[in-house]
Amino acid sequence: MTNQLIPVFNGTISNEATLLCDARKLHEFLDVRRDFSTWIKNRVTEYGFIENADYILVHQSGGIKNTRGGDRRSKDYHLTLNTAKEL
Repeated sequence: MTNQLIPVFNGTISNEATLLCDARKLHEFLDVRRDFSTWIKNRVTEYGFIENADYILVHQSGGIKNTRGGDRRSKDYHLTLNTAKEL
């Protein structure tokens, strides 16, 4: 039995199989005081991470309400384990 601090899962980046983790789960685990979207965007820029190499974006529709009462799309970031370790 394994006890993972942050769940990892199989994924694909640039047609290569790799292990990934959900950046929202990492954000929660690290107990970051900033909201997720600000934190991840700043970290991607600060560390120079490259989309489709260090992480992939997964667009989710629904679940988040905007000020007009409708749903807006959220972005989930799936990180390679090396990227997650740097964060």
